[in-house]
Amino acid sequence: MKSNLLTPTLSLVWLLFNTLSSTALAQTPAQNRRIFISEALPLRNDYGYEIIGRMRDRILLFRDKAEDFEIQAFDNNMRPIWNRVLDDIEKSGVQILAVIGGPETFSVVFKQRRRGTVHLRVHKYDAGATRVDSITLKTYGERVFATPELDLFRSENRNCIVVANMAERGRMETTCFRLDRLEVLWDKLLLLDDVYHDTNIRGMEVSNAGDFFMITEWNNRRSRLGNHEYQVLHVNTDTNRIIRVPLPDFLTVDVKFTFDNLHQTLVGGGLYAERNRDRANGVFYTRIPVRGEPAVRYESFSDRVISALRKKDVADDTRGIPYATVKQIILRQDGGALLVAELFHEIQRGTLAGRGIWRDGMRLVMDYYYDDLLLITLNPDGSAHWMTVLHKKQYSQDDDAIFSSFCLLRAPDRIHFLFNDEVKYENTCSEYIVSPLGEFDRNSLLNTYGQNLRLRFRDALQLNANECVVPSEFRNKLRLVLIKF
Repeated sequence: MKSNLLTPTLSLVWLLFNTLSSTALAQTPAQNRRIFISEALPLRNDYGYEIIGRMRDRILLFRDKAEDFEIQAFDNNMRPIWNRVLDDIEKSGVQILAVIGGPETFSVVFKQRRRGTVHLRVHKYDAGATRVDSITLKTYGERVFATPELDLFRSENRNCIVVANMAERGRMETTCFRLDRLEVLWDKLLLLDDVYHDTNIRGMEVSNAGDFFMITEWNNRRSRLGNHEYQVLHVNTDTNRIIRVPLPDFLTVDVKFTFDNLHQTLVGGGLYAERNRDRANGVFYTRIPVRGEPAVRYESFSDRVISALRKKDVADDTRGIPYATVKQIILRQDGGALLVAELFHEIQRGTLAGRGIWRDGMRLVMDYYYDDLLLITLNPDGSAHWMTVLHKKQYSQDDDAIFSSFCLLRAPDRIHFLFNDEVKYENTCSEYIVSPLGEFDRNSLLNTYGQNLRLRFRDALQLNANECVVPSEFRNKLRLVLIKF
């Protein structure tokens, strides 16, 4: 289970980025931060956990334990108030798909197998973890040779949910429902061409109205550049249609999509390459309206940006930026966007040392490198507003990089990036504060020496405009860290 970093009330925050002055950074000094740490919760018998969020005057945590499902509540100082077992959900045959918090209630979406039949169900609870409603959304019947494998996708306001079953090649069963009314909007079986497979899929997005978009990419290689395109499968209550977005001028390195509910437009931002997909030469921006023609624009990186990321003078070197991936797209209310890219790569190697010897006498070791961030603000027409680089350097080994990368928090007049300076048992944590004009300030956020903390910033949850909760895992114990800024 994975926590969602965004809250629906903050989706249009970047409108102010066109009007505020650069003095905004000075309005919230780092010394105003307040940090509250919960007591340690043992994780030895837990399969997983998820931060639900703030409901009324408490912060709720969902725990999937060995014998039951439990809700733990904390007060505003992260002191435990109560914990309750969800005894209305059977443990046997149940797989939790998502725990989704709302203003007054939270919902548990799960798959349940009974006597060989798989059911998709939702239970809704109030702030005291008392069940107030439930529904069986879909029954998949007996599937002996193709047990349903369900993926869940949620809208920006986290109210419209699409559950897709792609266990059978060429078939995708999709069910769209609303959480507030526990109502199924549509249920469709989509028959896909046999050429559809995971390596082609670039994203799946859901609008607040229940429109579903599956984006696939075709012919992303130099020998077939003239046929390079995105294909967007648009599904809603009434129609199914394919939208084609030609990309004949460049290869793509990485891309991220999101749906702009204000302008009813599917938005994509990514990195393109001129010759080799291992190195990015610029950024591209595509807007695909629900009604209208798609548009694509791309902007090349300047020598200054490439030099900052590669830490060398590249005035005569046009090879681009290696190991860049797109992490997030933040929408502006005027139709523009902020694109956040991170330099990331992993290396698999063998060693004769340590445990876990393979047949050839080697142990496979994974090294993870999460380095600088590149911020690119794009105008509604796709032209670059500004670009800036935030320096960081993180290395870890054999930990799935769960303590690496960053947490992005959005306030009305600035953006915060929180991260570990180093990935080790005792370290310091820092933050970048970025203004609407691309100016930034770096501050020390927290020192974990003697605190028994290892913060998983990438799984943090923003509660509102000035609060977030970050999980910490240290020696099989969980602590929740509430940061107020």
